[in-house]
Amino acid sequence: MNLSIVIPVRRPELGKSRLAPALDRADRAALVKRMFCHVLLVATRSVLADRCHVVSQSPLLLNLAAAAGAHAVRETGSGLNAALEQAAALVDREAPVLALSADLPLLASEDIAALAGELRNADVVVATDRAGTGTNALLLRETGMIPYAFGEASLARHKAAAAGKGLRFAVSFRKVVD
Repeated sequence: MNLSIVIPVRRPELGKSRLAPALDRADRAALVKRMFCHVLLVATRSVLADRCHVVSQSPLLLNLAAAAGAHAVRETGSGLNAALEQAAALVDREAPVLALSADLPLLASEDIAALAGELRNADVVVATDRAGTGTNALLLRETGMIPYAFGEASLARHKAAAAGKGLRFAVSFRKVVD
């Protein structure tokens, strides 16, 4: 499959702020970096490295992405959805694109393959978060089929966008969870 993967990632020093009561800033930054490196490794093992696009404002993470053979895209917009749109503009418009969260410590290549397999029966596939309301991964049969709507209650927004365009929608509960 000609799948491209887009991984947006915040600057490590800005990530995981909800963990501030348990981890200091340096530990949170190290955690962000460690999880990103894991997701990047799984992604580059799942598709050709040059089909992975990492979008970030972090020179450190962009350098790690480039060293792994991925396309490093300097984020110019503001926010997750804008970053995804920026990176998605670089992929084959007629091929599937997977927007993948950078903080999935349980992610495995089999999870990406299972998501891709869902395209046999769906145009839009979401791997939901543990709560079942958010989106940890969004796979589109073609780039731009629906707008990126990550954030609180994003599963419902992605589902509504797909329904509004008459697209087949599926939810995957594989271990692509936070």
